[in-house]
Amino acid sequence: MDINITGRNIELDEDLKTYIHKRIDKLEKLYRRIYKCEVILEEEKIRQNAEIIMYLKRNKIVAKESSPDIYASIDNASENIKKQLRRLKDRVSTRRRRVVLGRIMSPISRVREEEEVIVVPEERGEIVEEDRIPAKPMSPEEARLELELADNVFMAFKNAETGRVNVLYRKNDGNYGLIEPKF
Repeated sequence: MDINITGRNIELDEDLKTYIHKRIDKLEKLYRRIYKCEVILEEEKIRQNAEIIMYLKRNKIVAKESSPDIYASIDNASENIKKQLRRLKDRVSTRRRRVVLGRIMSPISRVREEEEVIVVPEERGEIVEEDRIPAKPMSPEEARLELELADNVFMAFKNAETGRVNVLYRKNDGNYGLIEPKF
């Protein structure tokens, strides 16, 4: 990471530069995607101002603090940046979780017009076949017609009347049974 230290009306000695580098390095450990950092130190009468600007991939984080001591200003500004970086990191990780869950859940919730069969290598106790059916709401009578066309033993569907998931199955005597869960 590139650290640029600027002093306005203040003399920058090696101790001050070393102190700033230590504080910024701690921040870099918190969030690794910082590519540039600017530290601007300024003296105004009795106030010592410190401004830290962190440049990230898509964001810019700024913290300005002032106090009678320059080291206290640097500490306060770095703590402010630390809070902002934690919030950003949490927000990014939450967004990533949502994206990953969306990628996992989207094949399950995708509405398809055609049935799709996926064959997985046969192992004991494993899922060997997967059918995808349209997720449109339908009446039990429409589900019976779909079941006859699909030539399956049972079919899960969303009941248009109740809005719940029901299971329609074919009995051995040629009739049909309907399972309607009660929660």
